[in-house]
Amino acid sequence: MPFFKNLRNSFSLSGIRHIPGPRGLEFVKLMFHFKRDSLGALEETEKKFGTIASYGWPINTIIIYDTKLIKQVLGDKRKIYVKGAQTDEMKVVMGNGLVTNNDRKSWLRSRVIVSKELGPAAITGFSRIIYELTKKRINSWKENGSSNLDFSLEMRNLTFAIAGKTLLGSDLTEEDARIVDEAVLYTSKMAHDHMFELFPLPYWVPTKKNREFHRHNNNLSSIVKRLLNQEKAHSDEAKAKSILQRLVYAKNPDTGEGLSDRELKDEVITLLIAGYETTSNSLAWIFGLLANHIDIQDELREELRNAEEITSINFKNSHPKLYRAIVEGIRLYTTIPMSSRKNLEDDQFGEYKVPKGTSIVIPVWNIHRSEKHWDDALRFNPKRFEGVEVNRLDHYLPFSKGERRCVGENFSLIEVAIIVSEVLKSYKLELEGTSLPRAVSHVSLKPENGMPIKLTRIEA
Repeated sequence: MPFFKNLRNSFSLSGIRHIPGPRGLEFVKLMFHFKRDSLGALEETEKKFGTIASYGWPINTIIIYDTKLIKQVLGDKRKIYVKGAQTDEMKVVMGNGLVTNNDRKSWLRSRVIVSKELGPAAITGFSRIIYELTKKRINSWKENGSSNLDFSLEMRNLTFAIAGKTLLGSDLTEEDARIVDEAVLYTSKMAHDHMFELFPLPYWVPTKKNREFHRHNNNLSSIVKRLLNQEKAHSDEAKAKSILQRLVYAKNPDTGEGLSDRELKDEVITLLIAGYETTSNSLAWIFGLLANHIDIQDELREELRNAEEITSINFKNSHPKLYRAIVEGIRLYTTIPMSSRKNLEDDQFGEYKVPKGTSIVIPVWNIHRSEKHWDDALRFNPKRFEGVEVNRLDHYLPFSKGERRCVGENFSLIEVAIIVSEVLKSYKLELEGTSLPRAVSHVSLKPENGMPIKLTRIEA
């Protein structure tokens, strides 16, 4: 059980005190800083300790800011690393889905099945749904005469509708939609906060927060289970359209195995959270950046004039300026600002021995904003990616690297591209205020207090 595992770790010697890092009162202050502002704490840690820093007992964690070490963990020695303790917190919400599963055999089996159902053919089919729902949302702005909108909320509502249709295969009732959205928000934030507790109370302790957590978590599971049962009882493989429906009938092409009921539930919840929570935040930041750069908006509109519809990842060739703007926006405001791994064997980080069972944190936020890797790093400059193959860059990590790379990467990029293209065809965007909102991390990166944008309609 996670509680007893955490308890055992708490009373074990970390074996990493030889690696520089905060100690004593400084350790306590930085841990409180992480709980209050994890992005600021990551930056402060790097400033004080350089490319590697250790946080000893009771969390036994090393943060690595060196891309050579990151490549070692995610690539060269990936077989001795599994998802880390921070990821374990998300198991309470996501179960044992692709993001959290550390059993290589079952993970690989699920990965083969899920990736097939998120392949090029499926994405092409789903692109029509994304276009339809995006145009419906834009038309609602026109009908209501909207001129000022919180794009954080608007994109959350839009991507939720897209996830409901493409992933769950149905228009959820208004009540179901409210329950799912509230559940994802509450459980994700609480799991994030749990990561930075020195001695977190286990979820079974009946505190007010824990009771509320279980209420939301049970509601989310119940709705997904109900939809899965409905699909099994009333549909057939020939009519399967949504990802949920396809997964019910999907088989591993090599073994003929399908997913168990528990695996189905966990994968659907994992895809649901990733399918709209992270994508909506990416969109909010990208629109905020574009609203602050009218010249780049104009360049994109010129490219979009008479352009073909986006139906595959090949849009990066047919719409190169749009693609570069998206990857640059994701660089500056990567929705998952940190990830973690844990080593199954002793390893070596340069001169430092890393004992088995150490949690390794990869601070993607810092890597993406470091002057070591990017000229004028904090500037929104899509042209920096001209002639660059982003997947070859060791310092570009929004979807991770290696075999644990995000299975929904292409789906997410295409969804973002369609939504951005359709909004820019209809509206000129201007940021309310003089700068973008402060970024806060609650598992995914959100704009604090929303993303207010002024809209000016473009007449056809």
